[in-house]
Amino acid sequence: MVFWDENNMFTSKAAIFLAAMSYQTYPFYFEGKLTLPKGFQLRYTIRTSADVENPTEHIYGFVADSKDEIIIAFRGYAAYPADLLAAYDILQVPYPFVADAGKTSRGFTCLYQSTRDRFIRKINQFSASKKLFITGHNYGGALAVLSALDIAVNTKLRQPIVYTYGSPRIGNPAFASRFNQVVTNSLRIVNVHDSFPTFPDQKYPPPFTKEGIYYQHVKNKFPLSFQLNNTPRNDSIACYFQNISQLNPQYAQSLCMENPGFCPDTDTCIPFQGKCKPLRP
Repeated sequence: MVFWDENNMFTSKAAIFLAAMSYQTYPFYFEGKLTLPKGFQLRYTIRTSADVENPTEHIYGFVADSKDEIIIAFRGYAAYPADLLAAYDILQVPYPFVADAGKTSRGFTCLYQSTRDRFIRKINQFSASKKLFITGHNYGGALAVLSALDIAVNTKLRQPIVYTYGSPRIGNPAFASRFNQVVTNSLRIVNVHDSFPTFPDQKYPPPFTKEGIYYQHVKNKFPLSFQLNNTPRNDSIACYFQNISQLNPQYAQSLCMENPGFCPDTDTCIPFQGKCKPLRP
């Protein structure tokens, strides 16, 4: 299966396929069930310790491979309150895995750091001849970005291809600049009505901290627009999948029919027409 063009640039097939891979991180976390497409096998379960005050191990994704590709997929918001604690810890620390790479969110950096050594050892076991794709949905997009720069600099897999869906900001302008220089094949797919990519804010000036805190998105933005008048639907990976599938409906239909259970259920991704109902007297 080939998901990139000759210049390693965006393709609709890659966006559709990796959205389904991102979706699979949720049943894997909630139910311990993982459905992979034909030709792919689970090679590694990504476990991290969330909540620095009361560390608890959670499944945050997986690594799967086929004859020609490696897929790393990180899940988004699912574990309460651990995920929120990581996301809301927006104080920044120096990105610890690459020299002079700016600063990143303390919450997500600590989350990734708790699994990083085992994870990198596993990635280094794969053949460098395979194409590496890294993906993640909302908070998983932040972890995908953190890991991609690390992998590009510190493993033999130097050219990861990154697709994220509704990812928040993860680092300051210096980090974004270093990431953009090193990870040249990166696409940030964003529903313009999704709230997750608007967080953290770009600027928290003093006196929030003495020097202020600044965040910047990494490149490259690929905007979508689906307004379902419902926040969970606007940021749902199923709804991302449904809308991206419109770019190549024939491929999406074929992918789902040939791999039962792999694609998300998109039946709930319809415009919400409900209105607030008054309380009964």
